[in-house]
Amino acid sequence: MTRPHGLLRAGYPYSTTLGMRRVTNFPTDIAFGENDILYVLLRSEGVASVRIWSTEDMDELTDELKGFGSFGSEDGQLKWPVNIITDDSGGIFISDEANHRITKYDQEGNYISKFGIYGDGQGEFNGPSGFALDIDNNFIVCDSKNNRIQKYTKSGDYISSFGTYGSGLGQFNLPWGLDCDENGNIYVCDWGNHRIQIFSSDGELINVFGEYGDGTAQLNRPTGITVDNHGDIYVADWGNNRVLMFNSEGQYIWSFYGDATLSKVARNYMLTNAVPNRLREMGKLEAEKYLRRPRSVRIDSDFRLFIPDFESYRIQVYQKDFIELDETQFAEPLRNPTLEVT
Repeated sequence: MTRPHGLLRAGYPYSTTLGMRRVTNFPTDIAFGENDILYVLLRSEGVASVRIWSTEDMDELTDELKGFGSFGSEDGQLKWPVNIITDDSGGIFISDEANHRITKYDQEGNYISKFGIYGDGQGEFNGPSGFALDIDNNFIVCDSKNNRIQKYTKSGDYISSFGTYGSGLGQFNLPWGLDCDENGNIYVCDWGNHRIQIFSSDGELINVFGEYGDGTAQLNRPTGITVDNHGDIYVADWGNNRVLMFNSEGQYIWSFYGDATLSKVARNYMLTNAVPNRLREMGKLEAEKYLRRPRSVRIDSDFRLFIPDFESYRIQVYQKDFIELDETQFAEPLRNPTLEVT
């Protein structure tokens, strides 16, 4: 997809909340399937699984919840899963930092294959975390505790790597989140250095932005990143309980702190539970809308932004509101830009 010449940013309103405690406990990441299917990766102490949910939410809580995966180290099991992604053929892939591998499943959650073993040599992992498929259908993987980025074929054969430990340009301190854009560029959350680094497909440094703090455009342990088809960059700012949005140049645009309401499934569940309703009436409800420790962020082809709200057991959804502009509607860069809202 070709990026537009420019954007009229009309806003980024909150849309809806999906899931609830009991069904989407501690969502660490999500991936998109066919026909409005959402794969929700769940991770907590001694628990690791995938919930199959809907982007339209569910009407009510039932005993026939769909999902797959269990805690452990056997084939198909998960221990400390970090990211989940899907490919065009319906394959599901999950990175597992404790089992030092990436596992493949089919659309129903049946185990297919795996690759990766513990180590620091070529083709080995020490805590793989964020990963993505690039434009050549190769895996780009954050090998976090080895402080490097590795590239593999779709079948799991090692191709190349780049990166060393440190705080200098192009170095890493526990890289965690990762995404690739349509040009093959690689976007990395440099977790320990509180910054974002962007590389070419060959590992050449393109841009760096972010610094430690809780102010505008500052970061505290960034854990997840995604890039949309406009080139806008979204970062899960884990330590600051928010998601930050930057443009393709790394300039700050927007902050998401949380606007959650009760999801459809949660509303219907509450109608049959008198005590929780009484407790909710007595509580301070404003704080319940905020994000708590988001570990990832995803955006779909309709420019809906999905934020797994890790410690609130739900997913908050926003809808990007924009108009794509051509060269007659968007001026060249200005020397001294100021913005007046009319």
